[in-house]
Amino acid sequence: MMRHIYALPLHMVIILMLALLIVWAMLSLHKNQKKRTIINLVLCSITALTILYATILTRTPGDYKPILTPFATFTAALQQPELYREMLMNIFLFFPLGLTLSNALPRKWHRWGRIALTTLVGCALSAGIEYAQYRYALGMAEVDDVICNTLGAFLGAASLLAAHAIEKSRERVRHTNMTLTTTETQFLHIAKAAISGGDLPAEKVDWPAIFTLANQQKLLPIVFEAVRKMPAAEENVALFAVTKQQVIGQVLNQTMRSAEFADLYRKLRKAGLRPIVVKGQLCSRLYPLKDHRISADDDLYISDAEFMACHEQLLANGLTTDTPTDELATADEVSYTKNGSPLYIELHRHLFDSAEDAHDELNHFFTDINPVETDGFLAMPPHEHLLYLILHAYKHFVRSGIGLRQFCDIGLWARAYHVEINWQRLHEQCESVHAATFAAAAFRIARDYLGIDFDLPMPWDASIDVEPLLHDTLCGGVYGSNDLTRLHSSTVTLNAVKASRTGEKSSVLRTVFPNREYLERRYPYLKKRPYLLPVAWVQRIAHYASEKQSGTGNSASGSIKLGKERIELMKRYGIMN
Repeated sequence: MMRHIYALPLHMVIILMLALLIVWAMLSLHKNQKKRTIINLVLCSITALTILYATILTRTPGDYKPILTPFATFTAALQQPELYREMLMNIFLFFPLGLTLSNALPRKWHRWGRIALTTLVGCALSAGIEYAQYRYALGMAEVDDVICNTLGAFLGAASLLAAHAIEKSRERVRHTNMTLTTTETQFLHIAKAAISGGDLPAEKVDWPAIFTLANQQKLLPIVFEAVRKMPAAEENVALFAVTKQQVIGQVLNQTMRSAEFADLYRKLRKAGLRPIVVKGQLCSRLYPLKDHRISADDDLYISDAEFMACHEQLLANGLTTDTPTDELATADEVSYTKNGSPLYIELHRHLFDSAEDAHDELNHFFTDINPVETDGFLAMPPHEHLLYLILHAYKHFVRSGIGLRQFCDIGLWARAYHVEINWQRLHEQCESVHAATFAAAAFRIARDYLGIDFDLPMPWDASIDVEPLLHDTLCGGVYGSNDLTRLHSSTVTLNAVKASRTGEKSSVLRTVFPNREYLERRYPYLKKRPYLLPVAWVQRIAHYASEKQSGTGNSASGSIKLGKERIELMKRYGIMN
């Protein structure tokens, strides 16, 4: 076999190398990661054994003199062209090793790191072979063989660059509609200045569009505080005056909400309860102005043993809930409001929907939390709370989208508690639920686009292209709530994520006619009467049609199309294969 290969014309060898390079580049994109790694490890081992077989194991001792002068073969080839074949064959010999080894190494390593390590391994193997040939007189030991073999390993490893180029090309086609607009870019510039300081944009700004975007992202008070003294305020007096009143209303409402929540929390603790505060009330303390971080609700996480007692205390303090009494024992979360008050409490028995296959696995990270005292509240330790912020954002991204505020929260928390975070463990936790690339993208957005500077140690990848994710975020509003088309697309994305976890095949049919568990929240009668599922399907379709007629930005075809686009986005960020 080896003799046959060595007899090939030079141009055929070059074509063969290019063909192998392209094949491996394509395989690195399309193969399941675990299977791809195993296949490449097996082929790498076979390749290494083949090299040893051809260069040492089948040789007999003879009388050979070493050639230790570098590039001697290159010089001699000027008079003996046949030596070009010898050099090319030495390159080709290690080419498959470079292909297989570089693609077997973990993808979380940077591609240049994998190329460098593969090249070093090729060089070491070649040097070992030449030494063995010299030591045991099994062939002519040449420095030029090491050079050619090392070059072959490097060229093989360059399949990673080809794969990266192919991936980029595909993503440019796939996400042609996912590049940032001028307004979005300006908004990010302003948001960065508002959160982290720095210069505001000097060019002309579409202020109505900026304020609309800021309001959709629940960042209007933060953004307005940064721009209210700009010359533009004098040029757009009416717009800035109206926006100022809107901001005052939002901040006043948030201030009242924070004060009432703190008072309610003290009463819960006085009653002997130990609810854990998550997200808003804790994150808001990290912003330049605490009550400029606007939230719609306040979240409490409590043990199953204390859930009903906490429920009774909330009722005793004037809050009410729409959740039926017979559902309280099994509900993952229950919402409470108070007449004449901005309070909106979500009491969690589980932080993630235990009935949702795409998210239930996330709960196990938070089953044994030892809370710490933080600003008068019981809270998760900093590491666990950062993990929760990431996974909460991840959950909403999978459903219909997230807002820029979530990236602010993640970045500010990572910066404030950087030394208390076990970054290696955090990466392993995120990776175990397919959220590592998404988390890395969140960190990069926080650092590079919002100016929240903090060290991001290995193994986190800071080179991820986040522009498509940013565009999706800015289009969708907080939690993807900008329009019903996006909200209803969650059926498509959740179905696809579930299918990717179970190995099933997702379908449009399942999207239109979801299972009973998915519909139980909207149609509670299904819990006791599951046989009424067809009725719920009809009711859901009728409701869908009425929303479309009312002009609320909704369509079935639009939801399916958007859902498919967002599935591709999830593949890009490692959530799905």
